[in-house]
Amino acid sequence: MPILEGRRIVKDFPGKRSRLFERNRTFRALDDVSLFLEEGTTLGIVGESGSGKSTLGEILGDLQRPSSGIVLYEGRDIRSLDRDDWKDFRKNVQFIFQNPKESMNPFFTIRKVLFEPMSVMLGLRDEEEMTERSLHMLERVGLSSEVLSKYPSELSGGQCQRIAIARALLLSPRVVICDEAVASLDVSVEAQILNLLKKIQMEDGTSYIFISHDIGVIRYMSDSVMVLLKGHVVESGPVDKVIFDPREEYTRRLVLGEENN
Repeated sequence: MPILEGRRIVKDFPGKRSRLFERNRTFRALDDVSLFLEEGTTLGIVGESGSGKSTLGEILGDLQRPSSGIVLYEGRDIRSLDRDDWKDFRKNVQFIFQNPKESMNPFFTIRKVLFEPMSVMLGLRDEEEMTERSLHMLERVGLSSEVLSKYPSELSGGQCQRIAIARALLLSPRVVICDEAVASLDVSVEAQILNLLKKIQMEDGTSYIFISHDIGVIRYMSDSVMVLLKGHVVESGPVDKVIFDPREEYTRRLVLGEENN
């Protein structure tokens, strides 16, 4: 059974009214998208800007609701989960976003950034225990204890991305949705972050949804890949099969870097 699955996902957004007496038109961001993620694997989602990648990721992680279709976690519709089961889903499906500083409260020290999810999701109150967990995770992501007293604005982009990874992993999630998680980093830091994520997957069996416009990143990280174009699935399958023997012209252009990202 897949750990996470989307079935026939549709997402409409209200559009602008073209004439005074006409009804608002809708913009369809996703149209009949289905996918599944096996435990301990990585599904890459690739496409040009505006293809619906981030919207799909947010629906899979329940940050947005689909207009139709369902998301299943361990075979259960997440909309049917009771409060306790939904909290378990929320703990086990975490996000790493493109700009980590924007996902952190700028008035929180890194200590508070890391403590908050443990307090809210795990119910921890013992400061010594939370400090010990934080230090262990900081060590795993290659950061020293000194960052705990700093604010996000005092850290580099690479350091903040490591903090974002640490914050997500403190809850021991089963799935992490990485939305352009290395897009804003320079090449050397990008490689470090990707290797770190793969190492964590090998050690913990974490599953990833990896969203990117960069076909090289997708190939390096993913077991399987789904190609999106204007909200439609163009093709999907094992990553090397799709990249080295694409069926569709759009996928070939992505591989060759001819699409505007």
